[in-house]
Amino acid sequence: MFPTLIVFTAITAWILGPRWLRMWHEQKLKALDMGGRQDGVRIQVLEGVRKELEDRVRNLESIVCGVDLELNAKLNRLASQQLAMLPAHASSAPPALRAQGTSGADLSHAATAVAMQLGAGDRVGNRYVIERSLGSGGMGEVYLARDEKLGEPVALKLLRDAFNSDASLLDRFRREVTLARRISHPNVVRLHDLGQEGSLLFLSMEYVAGESLREVLRRQGALNAALVRSLLVDVCAGLGAAHAAGVTHRDLKPENILVHGASHAKIIDFGIAKLADLEGMTATRMILGTPQYMSPEQIRGLPVDARSDLYALTVVAFEALTGKVPFEGGSAISIGYAHCNEPAPTLHARRPEVDPRWESFVARGLEKDPAQRFQGADEMSRALPP
Repeated sequence: MFPTLIVFTAITAWILGPRWLRMWHEQKLKALDMGGRQDGVRIQVLEGVRKELEDRVRNLESIVCGVDLELNAKLNRLASQQLAMLPAHASSAPPALRAQGTSGADLSHAATAVAMQLGAGDRVGNRYVIERSLGSGGMGEVYLARDEKLGEPVALKLLRDAFNSDASLLDRFRREVTLARRISHPNVVRLHDLGQEGSLLFLSMEYVAGESLREVLRRQGALNAALVRSLLVDVCAGLGAAHAAGVTHRDLKPENILVHGASHAKIIDFGIAKLADLEGMTATRMILGTPQYMSPEQIRGLPVDARSDLYALTVVAFEALTGKVPFEGGSAISIGYAHCNEPAPTLHARRPEVDPRWESFVARGLEKDPAQRFQGADEMSRALPP
């Protein structure tokens, strides 16, 4: 009996063993598969949490940088208001420093000269004779002056005290201006010299008879596509030369594009808008840029290169074609957040009659990721719709 049982058991194991083994393996595989799925779910959850945290960090970066820009804008407005008030109290200043009645005066006592409204006949640096004011901006006052050594007109920009109060900042500024002077191109306003007289810091540059693109837009509103294309071709050519010289602008906007003749453009303020190694600089150190035209990486304080200028130029193109910038808001914070996180509006939504080929041009130029934008000014120029 016992041998028979052994034989029966062996035959049963021989017949059913592989099936049981297969079933056992299948159960193990199912268990492993279930565990893998659970792990996959856990990984997806963790990926989602990480993405949410990364988005929050990016948003916080945008907000912090926006606050920085907002503070800087308020500081500039406050400085401008204080400067505008100074001439009213100029009677207590020495005669050579008064805002009115200083014709022919040499501004050797320049402690407060940068805060003054200069008049025709005033002399700066024992070389430049003021003829008239050309306007003012966040950097300082701009005058048409005659360079007595060269015997030709120049644009003279007197920089505000904040730009020469820090010796290290001034040194970097001088180096950047020296670099910008190497740019020699018909579509870039040439910098001549950076001078200093006492505490008065000034830049002399090529004088171009014309008006800023801002003034053109203010007067005409949206421009026709042919004019916009002509201006962009010139600006791209100027940017290409600057970028080849290792200079990025960082504050390209309609105010810094001079329109001359019927449809030609020159870029101004190279060497002023970019100080070396400005990444991460706070408002108290005068980080420069205009939120409406700043690239996402510039807003976040990340390294900036030529592609940031091309982003800004695309914003200018959008504004020139539609009359409005793509991202607007009540504060620098909201504008900066939109640049970093929100999709740009379509041209069609703002101006339906614009040639649809401009749509893809603008869309690429406004990519959040610099790697997805035009990689150079030449490429951008070639992509312009005919």
